[in-house]
Amino acid sequence: MRSILVTVDDTPSSVAARGLAVDLARQTGAKIRGVTAVEVSDLDRVELAPVGGVEYAYASLQHRKKLAAERRARIAELPASFRHAVAEAGLEAPCSMIEADIRNGLLREMEACDLVVTGRDTEFHLESVEGLTPLVEHLVARGSRPVVVTGAAAVGSGPVLVAYDGSAPAAKALQMAVLLGMFGSSGAHILSVCRDRADASAMATRAREFLKVHGVEADLDAQGSSGDPAGILLKRAEKVGARMLVMGAFGHRGFREILFGSCTRHLFTSAPLPLFIYH
Repeated sequence: MRSILVTVDDTPSSVAARGLAVDLARQTGAKIRGVTAVEVSDLDRVELAPVGGVEYAYASLQHRKKLAAERRARIAELPASFRHAVAEAGLEAPCSMIEADIRNGLLREMEACDLVVTGRDTEFHLESVEGLTPLVEHLVARGSRPVVVTGAAAVGSGPVLVAYDGSAPAAKALQMAVLLGMFGSSGAHILSVCRDRADASAMATRAREFLKVHGVEADLDAQGSSGDPAGILLKRAEKVGARMLVMGAFGHRGFREILFGSCTRHLFTSAPLPLFIYH
């Protein structure tokens, strides 16, 4: 891996994403590049004044101008703060600014990197949303590179947990994680879950053989269960002290439902460890 793109915001998960990017840069030798964004088009729009409502319209305009100025000022501080934090870790990282059409601008920025690291609450002051923001969902669904989505918790030092269900998305995510050097020296723990434990064991064994080819040692856990896959994954992650979860997508009802089905969405919004996903 040569290049890591970090979304730069001041939300709790965004700060954690910066720390994770630094750790991955040290692990792989990759360069870090930050990107932040500011868009005030929602505040700059012109509103028609109702009959007899000129004073109200003027007051509303002044209020929106004040909010736009505050948003610009807040975002303007982020690049310098990001560079300083990365420098304190002994690394250098530029940070660029997108000033319009944020979502498409970020997709274009992704094309010049190998991996994107983002906090799940990154929103550049556009929306205030609990859990996964629409902006991050857009990056995962529409982006051309693998994305690591972090919560606010500090990253542990245990193995990388691989959720492997034998599907093409799971196989692609595992391959990309290996090629990008995500496992480091901590090894892997493969978890496969399906109704038939023998099938789960066969899937996990195939994943382990692939990792072995690439010099990554892995433990296996094959479970026969029809229970909630997200709950099973989170329990296993806690038990083994996993520092990251590598997974494809779960579901069977079309691209968007596959990517943001109930299992995947639950993991995105509540998993205490970073989630590596590639589709």
